This record gives sequence, C-alpha cells and structure tokens, in this order.
Amino acid sequence: MAFYSKEYDLFLGVTESFCHLCRNKDRLVSAHMVTHGKEVWLRKFCLDCGESWAMISHDYEYYKKCNDYLKKPDLPECSLTPIKRGCPFDCGVCPQHQNHPCLALFNIIDECNMKCNICYHNSEPGSGNYRSMDDVKKMNETLLKVESAPDLIQVTGGEPSIHPQIIEILKYLKSGPVRHLMMNTNGIRISEDESFVKELKGIGKGFEIYLQFDSLEETALKRLRNANVKRIREQALAMLDKYNISTTLVCVIEKWLNDDEIPKLIEYATKWKCVRGIVFQPIQDVGRNMSTGDFRISLSEIREKIITDQNTAFTEADMIPLPCDPHKICVGYAIKHDGKILPVTGKIPREMITEQKGTIAFEQDRNFINTVIDTVSLDTAFGENIINKESVKRKLFFCWPEFLAPENMDYENVFRIVIMEFSDIYNFDTTNIKRECNFMIEPELAIPFSTYNMELTRSCGK
Repeated sequence: MAFYSKEYDLFLGVTESFCHLCRNKDRLVSAHMVTHGKEVWLRKFCLDCGESWAMISHDYEYYKKCNDYLKKPDLPECSLTPIKRGCPFDCGVCPQHQNHPCLALFNIIDECNMKCNICYHNSEPGSGNYRSMDDVKKMNETLLKVESAPDLIQVTGGEPSIHPQIIEILKYLKSGPVRHLMMNTNGIRISEDESFVKELKGIGKGFEIYLQFDSLEETALKRLRNANVKRIREQALAMLDKYNISTTLVCVIEKWLNDDEIPKLIEYATKWKCVRGIVFQPIQDVGRNMSTGDFRISLSEIREKIITDQNTAFTEADMIPLPCDPHKICVGYAIKHDGKILPVTGKIPREMITEQKGTIAFEQDRNFINTVIDTVSLDTAFGENIINKESVKRKLFFCWPEFLAPENMDYENVFRIVIMEFSDIYNFDTTNIKRECNFMIEPELAIPFSTYNMELTRSCGK
C-alpha cells in the first residue's frame, strides 16, 4: 500500500546544497526541492547531521511563475577556469555556467569608514587592500574576455569613495565599452564633501550612485549598521538631488526588523527627484552577520509586502521574475510624475521579455523599442534622457491617463523596484547558482557574486 508523507506535498526535483547545520563548505549534500503547503523548501541530507530543511520561497504559485519566465541562457564569451571538482568549486568562470555577467562588480578596496553589523565582505576600518589602477585595468581586461560589451559595472568595496583614485577609476571604466556605471557607497563622503559630488557629476551620463539605505528608523539602523546613519543618508540624498545625480537606494531587509518598512521606503524613494529606483536585498548569511534567530526573509515574502500594501501602486502583475535569473531577481518598472506612480511592467506580454537576447539589452528588438522599451529597458533605467518622448506618447500611453504623457518626460520619470536575493549556505543550490548573473571581477577570474561571498572561490586558480 502506498504511503503518503504529510511532511511535504510535491516533489519538484533534485539538486545539491550545503548543510547549514555543520556549515561544511568543502562538500555538497543531496537536496530535494519540495513543497510544504504553499511554501517551497530544500530538504537536505547530510551524512553527519542527518536531515535539515531550508525554505526558499513562501509562495509556490510565484515559484512556478519564475519557471515560466526562465529564458534561454546567454553564455559568457569564454570560460576562465577548467572543470575539476564541479560546480560551485570551479567558479571563475567555468564552462558549466549558464549566464553572462549582467552586472560586473569591481571590488577596489577592503577598507571602510564604518563597521556594520552586517557586511558581505567583512569590511571595516583598517582592512586596507587599496587596489591600484593596474589592478583595476587587469580586472577590466578579465571582464572584457567574458563580456566584450558589458551592460553594467558596479564599483564596490569596502567603501570605494575613500579610495584616493576613485574618480580616476570611475573615469577609466566609463571610458570603456560599458554602457552603465555605478558606485556602491554608504554615502558618508557624499554627505560631507560637495566638491567630491561635483566630480561625480562630471562623470556624465550613464553613471549612477547605489546608496545604502536600509531604514528610516533609528533602531533598525543601529541594528544593521551599528550607528544611526539616518541624518547622513538624508544629507547624501539632498546633495545628490542638488546635482541631480541618478541614484538607486539599496535596502538590506531583515525579517521582523525592517521588513514592515518596505512600503514606506518605496514611498520615500519616489519623493526624491534624483532617485530612479529602490533595491531590496534579503539579508545574506555571509561575511560579518550578527543577526540571530529567525532573521531570514525570502524574495517572495518581500514581493508580497509590496503587492499587497494598499499604498503601493505595484500589483502582482507588475512585479515579475527577471528572465535570466528568475528565482533570484524580481523587477517592476513604473512612470512617476508629480508624485504619482503608474507601473508599466504588467502591461507587457511575457513573451516580449523572455524572448530578448540578454535581459538588460532589451533594445536589440526594435519592435520592442517602438512600443515599450523607452520606458522599461536599462537604457532608460540607468541612462539619461533616453526616452523618445513622442514615441512614448503615441505608442505606449495613448489609452492611459493624461498625466503619463507629459511634454518633458525623461529619465526623471522612471522608477523601478528590484528584489535581488543572493545564495548562502541555507538556500544554495547548484541548479540555480549556474544562472547567477552578478559577478565579482578579479584579475584573471570572474566569480559569481554568491560563491565569492561564501568564500568558495576567492582562492580559485586555473
């Protein structure tokens, strides 16, 4: 007679993960992807610890939707490391990887002027490791081997703004074939040094600030950043607004700490002229993480808080999986004008997104451009003055409210929400890690961001 286990409902597949009980990162363990009620879990089997469970989505229906959005892979142009032990131990990047670098991160410094209670890179004052211009050039050469026409480079650290050659580094990278350039920062120098902000403005179009902005509450800021940095963040935003430097707010979300602020943070972000969007990152258990207890929150839980809040304009149809890495990245685009927000992502047929070559470079499809690309591509999301105003008015907004077709619509009218979840020892699975499109670039290595943070491949060699 068949036996039915009440422990889980559906068997979705098999993958490999790490045991989060013994935290042994030298060996993989077998894992089943299963449902438990409306949730999706990894059911792991460790020879030493036995069985353990890790939730990867609280919403099975959205999990299935992610599979529907999965697109054909756009591979790196070449591999840099051979297959020896198999995924993920050969990352660097090896021939098994199924995605190119949509986002390339250049870590130019370990030094930081803060010591946050959470930091994926474990940075703090005294960490040092200032990368030279020669190092940066070697990183760029490595990137161009695997991605000859990069969409997006993000300069990070540590705190990159304190690097003595930061402007020189940014200008050098901007002069290459990259379409969009970002600097990740805690905002301290921006809040205090107007001459530095003027230099950033001088970098020109296609440059954006990725500003750490986790909360509006003192308690949460002290818990995450070990300091009440609200005033610093507001001063930095005021300075960026003054010079109209495109800015994205990035918020690390810890369950029961600042997850109830998500709608408030979205509303706050829309009030600033310089802010083009907001990114929510579920807290990742890597580097320095002083969170304890039930601190983990999934991408799907953050998405639910966005689409169910009455004051948030984004609906279920507007927050969609990003086709290149659908289980780990969720996006929504909108037009903002005079304080009003109208999402546009839900108006686009799924096929128009999943059939694109690349995911960031939507504009390769000219028919797509003629209808909606002027609003939702990353040419709009990260560029300046890209929108074809008359095309938008004629072809996109002809049946929509009049306020969505202002005479002077440009990049300031674009607003995006991104939820970006990274892998750690809890939710890691080898099936999904092969699709990661965020890469940490080192001289001679291009390492998926999650495996880099988990210290699986920092010392990887050919």
